[in-house]
Amino acid sequence: MSEKSKDSEIEKEPRQINFPSIMSIKEAACYLTISTYFLYGLVKAGCVPYAKIGKRIVFRQQDLYDWIGQNIKLPEHGIDFEDNEDDFEN
Repeated sequence: MSEKSKDSEIEKEPRQINFPSIMSIKEAACYLTISTYFLYGLVKAGCVPYAKIGKRIVFRQQDLYDWIGQNIKLPEHGIDFEDNEDDFEN
């Protein structure tokens, strides 16, 4: 197998990042795909679950996962698609 085909096969596979079960603020921000500055704001406001070990702020991955699940916003309005093909005819 050529080097080029190996690279193209690797790129097709989804990239997964494994995060530790206990994360630093930097790791947690990466996990949540937000900035560390924004995460510090969430911590200060008491919006996100965290623990302190001495002066260090840490996060459990499962707590963040559960927190995201509790903050899901469902759509307020449904879209009613009528079966009206006349709108698409030329």
